[in-house]
Amino acid sequence: MVSANPAGRRPETAVSYDLPLTWSPFGFVGNVSIGTPPQLLPSFVDWTWINQYIFTTTCQGDPERTYDCFAKDQAIFNQSLSSTFHNQSALYPSRTWNPNHFFFYEDLTVDHASDIFTVGPSSSRITLQAADQQFDLSDHPYPFAGVYGLSPVFKSDNASTQSPFYQAWSSGAWPEPFVAFHYCYNGSVDVTKSTCKGYDGLQTLGGYNKSLIHGHLLWYDIEFFPEVNTVDFVYEPAIYNYWTLNLTSLSLGDQVQALNQSTGAGAVFDHASYGRGAPLSVNAYEELVSATAATSITLDSPPNNGNQSFYQVDCANVDTFPPIRYEFGGSERVWEIIPSNYVEVVNDICVLNVRTLGDGDFIVGNFGETFAKDKYIVLDFEKNKVGLADLKL
Repeated sequence: MVSANPAGRRPETAVSYDLPLTWSPFGFVGNVSIGTPPQLLPSFVDWTWINQYIFTTTCQGDPERTYDCFAKDQAIFNQSLSSTFHNQSALYPSRTWNPNHFFFYEDLTVDHASDIFTVGPSSSRITLQAADQQFDLSDHPYPFAGVYGLSPVFKSDNASTQSPFYQAWSSGAWPEPFVAFHYCYNGSVDVTKSTCKGYDGLQTLGGYNKSLIHGHLLWYDIEFFPEVNTVDFVYEPAIYNYWTLNLTSLSLGDQVQALNQSTGAGAVFDHASYGRGAPLSVNAYEELVSATAATSITLDSPPNNGNQSFYQVDCANVDTFPPIRYEFGGSERVWEIIPSNYVEVVNDICVLNVRTLGDGDFIVGNFGETFAKDKYIVLDFEKNKVGLADLKL
């Protein structure tokens, strides 16, 4: 799939930036600033969202009713305090999704505006999704004020559905069209998280760190895969902007597992909460349960938010379990999740951390935290490609 117009010459002042990421139950959170003077706001970093969504003072159309919708301690962007905030309702009408994957069967409603958006050294004017909150969230404050969307951009997209990174890169605020990620997870050989500068992860914007790549970076073209909106992320109106690769092979060790023959199989790159757990089909999960002699368990705090059952295994046998292997369209390179990375210790119990979607053979899966362990992932916003490499530690 082809991105929108590539940007031209970069100004010499544009430099890349390692955005520090902090792990949260929702996903990774980093800081951005919006407005003049800049308001520093924690933002959920999401590879599957199409713009910069931000909580504002507006509740059910009224900017004076803020705390009818929000908790007093909820971080929000106060648009009335920014001298550079411009309403864009004449350009882009308000939009509502229901269902959605923010609030599920409550309305996700946005107005559109523009303002100065800053991440690290990069500042530019971008179009924002300014939330018009439609229901009471006062009992459930979020640990962030918005969503920094990093989904791919297609030719048909306008600024209202373009990633804030893409908008900034297009205006010359970033030197290169790349966004890179690596994860300093608990249990990594990088015990001090030195490669992440002490944080849980780094989202590098405007470039990537070649010194963290072991071997070669392998590039894959993303694919249009409409089943994502029926099996994985269900939105109405539908959203199809995903970093989805064609999954061509799935195996447990040397045991090849079937892929869905009618739809094909999609691998959606997503390092938020839906990307926790090794992505498997229902049938392949049953095979893994059998291969590991796992037994059913009920958990108060499971390792991922999938709807599948969970199983415990003998911690002493983890090293004997099969690796989970994947191949993606365009290469025969095999990418693995080793057993120690798909077995999670929960309250001193070893649990298979697997997430399934759909029924039967593999249709679609989310490749995020669990898959990303010991790997380096790059997203190319100009050519709409995903780059994968082993992480050098």
